[in-house]
Amino acid sequence: MEIRMLKMPELLPALRLAWEVFAEEIAPTYKPEGVESFRRFITYDYICQVWQRGNLVFFGAYEGEEMCGTLAVRPDGHIALFFVKKQWQGKGVGRMLFQSACFLCRDQLRVDRMTVNAAPKAVEKYMHMGMHAVSDVCEADGMVYVPMEMHINGGLPVQKKGSKAPWIALGGYAVFLLFILVISAMVVKNEFQAELRDRNRVYDYEDDYDEDWPPYGSGNEDSDDGMYSDEDGGGMLSGVGGIPEYIAEDLPYEIEDDEYMYSGEAMESTLVEFSVTYPKITGLADKKTEEAVNESLKNIAKETVARIYENPSPEIKERVLTEDAPLLIDYVDYKVCYATKDILSVAYDDSAYEGGQNYYAQHLRTCNINMKDGTVYEVKDIVKLNDAFMEKWLERMRQESGKQEFLSELDLETMRKALEGDSREGVYEVNFFLDEKGIEIGFDLNYKPGDPNDLKFAWVTAPFTFEEIEEYTADKDFWKYVRK
Repeated sequence: MEIRMLKMPELLPALRLAWEVFAEEIAPTYKPEGVESFRRFITYDYICQVWQRGNLVFFGAYEGEEMCGTLAVRPDGHIALFFVKKQWQGKGVGRMLFQSACFLCRDQLRVDRMTVNAAPKAVEKYMHMGMHAVSDVCEADGMVYVPMEMHINGGLPVQKKGSKAPWIALGGYAVFLLFILVISAMVVKNEFQAELRDRNRVYDYEDDYDEDWPPYGSGNEDSDDGMYSDEDGGGMLSGVGGIPEYIAEDLPYEIEDDEYMYSGEAMESTLVEFSVTYPKITGLADKKTEEAVNESLKNIAKETVARIYENPSPEIKERVLTEDAPLLIDYVDYKVCYATKDILSVAYDDSAYEGGQNYYAQHLRTCNINMKDGTVYEVKDIVKLNDAFMEKWLERMRQESGKQEFLSELDLETMRKALEGDSREGVYEVNFFLDEKGIEIGFDLNYKPGDPNDLKFAWVTAPFTFEEIEEYTADKDFWKYVRK
């Protein structure tokens, strides 16, 4: 996937993409005058004039020759358009576009905040990307939206007090890597400046552009992986955001947000950046158990940070040393899928650049933990992985993927070992989570580049209702704690 600033010949395809997505997914929810306002706004003649005056920067996401998504940002940091093709939602395209706009706003436009007029159903996702609402729902020209903003403070999120920068973990590479990153940052900056000079564009904050541009309206920004991707455009969530959670009433503990944030220091551009959110439990009677639970919740959320930064593999080190613009970036959101006084099940959505722009990956992480003693459960602890289960599970996995050839590279015994924890060098990372309906068991998939078995799924899980899984349950305490 390539993200680049668009030139004039690419504006028309970008506007066509925006209109097609808007017409299919958003227009049915707008009043007729709202649809007409948006149509007038994205006419080529108008946008071309605005673009030539330097009052819009367009980014495009490309897979080969195909434009998969587009984002337009004004010189004051306002996102004016943000659309991703339906078939590319849930693949991290929206997040990459948003990050590119953030870098531009910080490093070139030198604005201290970004703003957007978000479709109501997109508010939660913008919050996960760091934005917050600045007023209640508004309506203008038939379009309903929520004004939101994010202060970027020069682009460097503030490191949490007490958080130690783990750069030392790179050992003898540290000083050299720091030098490489600084030089790369300068290269990135120079490329942006050259691009702007080539287009003869001057960012003039006094230009007479329209301050009342229509609100962003796609509702499909897929920073969290396929949300709003149902076929009828009705706004049904999928991915981690679509898990139907069960939260028991009167829990004897509180669930709060916690976070780990770190941005590389002494660099002109933020090429090392982590924003990892995870749940924190308070109120357990046994404080040692509470500490153990929170340590597990945090460590699982930070698995990618540990792997690419705190204890990087030789492969990651090599990428950082050889990439023109190395990136070590990780964003993690979470959802509590199931919570009772005895059991907590959490799913983490993890998106990362693991060395450079060509090494973007999405991961599913899960944590299923006993709130009485801090035990973290694995699939092999709770399910009998006999042939009957394996055959039913594989059938479900292929149904979920829609590909009969999915996992055809593995025999049944190899799949069983993978579910027991043998990931085959990290390719098949087993996960499971509980939810309102039952349990889902599957893999976070990490094929090597060029692997012919890679069908481009970040992760797939097979659902079982509580009734369906009962005949396969192992003789463990786990199931007596689960609501039937």
